[in-house]
Amino acid sequence: MSRSYTATRANIERRLTLGILRGDLDESVAEVWREAFRSLHDEEMAALIRLIRGSNPARASAITLRFLMEHYYPFCEMVLYQTDETFKRRMRLHDYLDDGKGW
Repeated sequence: MSRSYTATRANIERRLTLGILRGDLDESVAEVWREAFRSLHDEEMAALIRLIRGSNPARASAITLRFLMEHYYPFCEMVLYQTDETFKRRMRLHDYLDDGKGW
């Protein structure tokens, strides 16, 4: 991990911590998110940023989920086995999961 995306990673971690403090996010779930972002190389982080640039928040969230699922298997497992069907539908993951893309 170089310094190129250190500030971006720190901002993501702050947001995850705030989610925990507000009670919006379970600490164990936040840790999987943290590790998923930490696992990305700078080139992957740059690719993700390019993918979500200009997207509305809902679309950016769906793109980020898919990207992390493809790049960090524990994150993929969490989404597959620890999220409800409503969440998967809201994040438009059903078609994606049906295709078996990434695993």
